[in-house]
Amino acid sequence: MMKFSKIAASVAFLSVGVSAGALHAQTAEVLHWWTSGSEQAALGEIRKAFEAKGGTWVDTPIAGGGNARAAAVNRMLGGDPAAVFQFSIGQQLRELADQGLLANVGDVATAENWDEKLPPLIVKAAKYDGNYIAAPINIHGENWMFYNTAVLEEAGIEVPKTWDDFIAAAEKLKAAGVIPIGLGGQPWQERIMFNSVLLGVAGREFYAELYSTLDDDLLKSETMRKVFETFAALKPFVDEASPGRNWNEATNMVAKGEAAFQFMGDWAKGEIIAAGIEPGTTVGCAFAPAIDTAYIMTVDAFAFSAMDGEEATPAQTLMAQVMLEPDVQIAFNKKKGSIPARLDVPADSFDVCAQTAIKTLQDKKTHLVSTGLFGVPSAVSGAIDDTISNFWNSADMSPEEGQAQFQQAISYAK
Repeated sequence: MMKFSKIAASVAFLSVGVSAGALHAQTAEVLHWWTSGSEQAALGEIRKAFEAKGGTWVDTPIAGGGNARAAAVNRMLGGDPAAVFQFSIGQQLRELADQGLLANVGDVATAENWDEKLPPLIVKAAKYDGNYIAAPINIHGENWMFYNTAVLEEAGIEVPKTWDDFIAAAEKLKAAGVIPIGLGGQPWQERIMFNSVLLGVAGREFYAELYSTLDDDLLKSETMRKVFETFAALKPFVDEASPGRNWNEATNMVAKGEAAFQFMGDWAKGEIIAAGIEPGTTVGCAFAPAIDTAYIMTVDAFAFSAMDGEEATPAQTLMAQVMLEPDVQIAFNKKKGSIPARLDVPADSFDVCAQTAIKTLQDKKTHLVSTGLFGVPSAVSGAIDDTISNFWNSADMSPEEGQAQFQQAISYAK
């Protein structure tokens, strides 16, 4: 069982005056991967609130989630941890807890009653041995379909509600010289689109059972074959420049009318907002075509390194408190394009897309997990991304072959 580095400061400490020495103790190095304009603007809201309460923020941005996670782990193993670091909740984070590398923020979580204010799936993923080892800052939904309203109107196309409708619309758009799907050609982006197809074709119960059990019979099923057939049918609707493209470049293609649709998480709204567009206007939003309503959740969170001394722990405590304050949740998420991790935050000031998401999550049956380092073990997550990307980028692999490769890779990884 893990021996936690106890955060000694109580929540009450945060609301009283502090000495010069204590102010020094509230200095926190924050390691993260938010480097785009919209991401920096959102992170700035947390920093502003942290500094307003006496904290000193030392910023360490590292481009790329994989690079930043690796840097955080390497620094912990090397004895030079960042006090606060962005990380994905799930198995990888629990592996760090197993090694005694993480502090917990149980005092803050108990005082603020996080158990009741966060979705149950997130509560479970953010805890280790009954204590929170991360502060979830938001909820992103991955199964969004963004579209250029003017492009669709000019082509006489309604927002598609089924994948058959989408394919018919995409054929019409391609014939008119419009790129139907703006896609960033990176494995994680291809996986996001695949999982939207999986949910849309198979339904939320199948999706939840598949990724919670990784059952071979489900992976080999006729339903799964139809998922691969539908996913394969989307290949002709992506332009040749897609490979290697970043997600925000694909978002800008839709905003400019160069592409009609993008299947992406709602962090794309951050770029849309940064371009001066109100989500739901020039760029519309809808859930990707599906037979029933669900929300594939991914979570941005910050974890806390176990420090050799006591100096950083007041800063960690303050940071955990600040991140889940209602005002910070609102300010941060409106700029990030996500919705609050807390389900009790008022929705009325958010854009129409976010309001749809917040309303959807009131029904716990809609809660699904992303497979990107949250819902499945990290080895399985990597196998999913690799096999989906391999299938998507193969010119001659059949849906049956893609399905078999997917099943085999997951079976070996689990």
